[in-house]
Amino acid sequence: MSSLTVVRKLSLAACLLLSLVTAIAKAEPPKILTLRGRTMGTTYMVKVFDPPAWKADIAAEIDAELRSVNAQMSTYLKSSELSRFNSWDSTDWFPVSSQTAEVVEAAIDVSKATEGAFDVTVGPLVNLWSFGPDPKTRAVPDAATIATLRESVGYQNLSVRTNPPALKKATPSLKVDLSSIAKGHGVDRVINVLKDAGARNVFVEIGGEVRTIGDKGGVAWKVGIENPATAGLSNNGLSLAAAHPLTDEAMATSGDYRIFFEVEGKRYSHTIDPRSGRPIEHDLASVSVIAKTCMKADAWATAINVLGADAGLSAAQSQGLDVLMIRREGRRFSRVGTGSLAKYAVEDPVSEIEDSALGAQEMRPWLQRLMPTLIVTMIGFGIIISAMAVGVIFGGKSISGSCGGLGGKKNEDGSVSCSLCSNPSDACKELRDKMETETQNG
Repeated sequence: MSSLTVVRKLSLAACLLLSLVTAIAKAEPPKILTLRGRTMGTTYMVKVFDPPAWKADIAAEIDAELRSVNAQMSTYLKSSELSRFNSWDSTDWFPVSSQTAEVVEAAIDVSKATEGAFDVTVGPLVNLWSFGPDPKTRAVPDAATIATLRESVGYQNLSVRTNPPALKKATPSLKVDLSSIAKGHGVDRVINVLKDAGARNVFVEIGGEVRTIGDKGGVAWKVGIENPATAGLSNNGLSLAAAHPLTDEAMATSGDYRIFFEVEGKRYSHTIDPRSGRPIEHDLASVSVIAKTCMKADAWATAINVLGADAGLSAAQSQGLDVLMIRREGRRFSRVGTGSLAKYAVEDPVSEIEDSALGAQEMRPWLQRLMPTLIVTMIGFGIIISAMAVGVIFGGKSISGSCGGLGGKKNEDGSVSCSLCSNPSDACKELRDKMETETQNG
């Protein structure tokens, strides 16, 4: 083979390689469509990796589905299906949508499994403690009022049928509040909308409750579990207790560290124990639960949060749930986990993270306060040094003394370079007077 042939083949190979590289460079990476909005008194976020060509306005379809959930199960909308059932003063069957019947049926199953620790009829007590739709007093109710309301609470007084779908109450005053399960149900509904529209890789979150299908081009979606020790701190990198890969599953979290009020130094959580009629008081700060549907994960996160760490762990094990519980121990926290979340229940690293987080919490405001002063000081020094350098360059003088930078040497008329300073000091003037006197005296 001649050298010319070799050169031609190498040139051809180089051209092919260059074309391949150019084609790869020009190929557009898969897109992630992100949609955000508000529903059920909170926010939602939808991410779709490599979305298909939608045949309709997918954002409008998602919004319509969530508005449908509100129209069925909201206790804030007087016209909703649930509000009308709550104001129904009959003990006859009340027709509802199949979705509302499905959610109530799932709620009653969890109530039976927890012997009433989870109970969607607890609404009147939630209102009494200023955490419901009624006006908030932030006052601790008296025991007699609590006892009276407890008489109208109890999942045993609620019945559901699915064909035809309807609800029934044994006592006319019974009311149902699905806020501890409806957000998860809403997530499942949005997932179904997107699956029907052809999406195969989806992340849906409503108020912290999450469900995913598929992944991001071979990389799993990751869901963060907030660290109660650093809740409220922003972007400090230490606010997550874990970042868990989630594929074709749902995760929900219930905690007592965000919504509460204090009276005379005592903290009252928004999670009400239906069995006592009072806010929970145990050491469980947060519970995260993984399940196949977000409705189930949502309900069980609340149920275990009411049960507390020990009973909650037993319930999680009997139900085969993956759970991470974070317990409060004074200023420190410990973790207990089951299933795929057990790997985050490591005692020593948790303590180290908590200590570091507390340190960052104390240091960050100090640095933030000083930073503007440091910046202004550095700029000021920079201007002064630059001005001195300009003076030296154009004045042809060296820097000495403390009169602003230009003293120490005589000019032709016998004066010193302090005269170049815009604001000569008294010391500089004295020095000039002294030199003039010495010159006159010869």
